Amino acid sequence: MVRRVAKRYWNELDLVCSTGVGLEALAPQVCRLLREIVGADAGALFWVDETGLPAGFFHEDTNAQARDLFVNAFEALFTGDMELNVATLVRFKGANCGHLLAPPDHYWRSNTYNLLVRASGHRHTLDLRVDHEGRPRAIIMLFRRRTDAFTQEHQILLQMALPCLRKAFIKPPGADRWSETAPPAYIITDRNGETLKFATEAAHLLLQQGNQVAQGVPASGPLIVPPLFVRALCQRLVDEARPSQLLPSAHGRLRVSAEYLSGPQTGQAAVLVTLVSEVPDRLALVTQVLDLDLSPRQKSILLAAVSGVSRAQATQATGTSPEAMKKHLMAIFTATGVHSWQDLQQRFTAKTGHDGLSA
Repeated sequence: MVRRVAKRYWNELDLVCSTGVGLEALAPQVCRLLREIVGADAGALFWVDETGLPAGFFHEDTNAQARDLFVNAFEALFTGDMELNVATLVRFKGANCGHLLAPPDHYWRSNTYNLLVRASGHRHTLDLRVDHEGRPRAIIMLFRRRTDAFTQEHQILLQMALPCLRKAFIKPPGADRWSETAPPAYIITDRNGETLKFATEAAHLLLQQGNQVAQGVPASGPLIVPPLFVRALCQRLVDEARPSQLLPSAHGRLRVSAEYLSGPQTGQAAVLVTLVSEVPDRLALVTQVLDLDLSPRQKSILLAAVSGVSRAQATQATGTSPEAMKKHLMAIFTATGVHSWQDLQQRFTAKTGHDGLSA
């Protein structure tokens, strides 16, 4: 029998993922909700690159030493024949969930278990692979410290979340609007991006929070060398005036760019790297809707309204009859203090600072 779960968790997961901004930027919310839905002590989300290797991650409670090993020594320590982890799970054919419910004996002797899982105080793991457009995009893992292991019932619940999770990769109009969360942070390197000359404390903190794999950023302690992406940007300076790159992060994304501080013809030219932390506007909009005292159906209707669709389109998209829509709108108007469908969009648009959000 499948565990009873509060509908509000499913509704929140669906609305959060419907932002279409990718699972990376939604990792904290997704881990929290799946932990509540399935019944776990902690959650983690790993996003993978086109080669199937982890590019970054979010973990709710892992320690700094385990994070440091994962981001800076993954290929050296965790890709051997004995290892069963993100890189292995993305290659499995067939089932996309539950490979770690009853792992093979060698798993308990692996670096993955002893240096990462057990080191974080966990004993049991439940895994899920999320695919989109023919390739793996993310691996989600739930953990338990307690003696009782995950069961097939928990596996069923986690698999039930897949339709919601896949929505995170389907971009609606408006999903590309992002806002800065703080003033820019800075790194100064030599012209090749190999020697670190200076880094603001804010830049160091942003890099640590990003948990990007194989960039050379220590999980604790000072930044000693520039991250790997800085060297790539410096190489592009030969042909571009101000090359830039977007780095997914568990708390949004980093927009990074590079420019010469002095002329490129100078042998000792330094490079200024600017890091800007950004979060998706659409997630902020969903958060506003979720904070209101409304039913799950009413929150879905409200999100449709403030996203720019017509009342008729929202009625169809949410599977609501015209008669029920009238009753739901009365509750929505009362909760938001407005009197019409158009007023809903204007109120929430003013809060996000844009001229309109469309779904």
